[in-house]
Amino acid sequence: MRPERTLITLAVALLVLSARGLAAEPAPSPAAPAEAVLADLPKATWIADGGGRRVVYIFFDPNCPSCQLLYRNLRTFVASHNLQVRWIPVAVVDATSLGKAAAILQVPDRRAALRRNEERYQSETFSGGIEEEIPSDETEQQLRANELLLNRLDVPVVPTMLFPSRDGRAVIIQGALSPLALGKVLVRLP
Repeated sequence: MRPERTLITLAVALLVLSARGLAAEPAPSPAAPAEAVLADLPKATWIADGGGRRVVYIFFDPNCPSCQLLYRNLRTFVASHNLQVRWIPVAVVDATSLGKAAAILQVPDRRAALRRNEERYQSETFSGGIEEEIPSDETEQQLRANELLLNRLDVPVVPTMLFPSRDGRAVIIQGALSPLALGKVLVRLP
């Protein structure tokens, strides 16, 4: 047999075998990554905002302008919708994100530090309103673990909101929502 024909035969055989393997394996559900991440979020490092029984997790970066907008738009819903927003810090936007996330995590009152960062956000420079701190090894590990969770999603962006719906399936919302849109989304909480 000629070498070209042997190569063609091998290529066809590999295609057939790989097609059989693909056909035998069920395609993963598009919701599967979100479901798995939602199940792991209670073990993440987060900052609780509000004391409600209805829990929403949000990945955020201290320098993210859309995260700051979502933070601001959620203010009225925290009390009125019996929410506890669990803010999960990551450092993905720019070089100062790590130091700002560390500044939020390395203080006794993390919620106050988060509030200070968001309320003093500098829109002109897209910069969180808290001064950077050098992260401890523990803080770096926590932030890396949070980022690994975010990266397990199909589209790892900030802000990303995750919560269980009334039927227990993961709901994932990405980007900043207006107060009107938030009201429509939050009615899906159990």
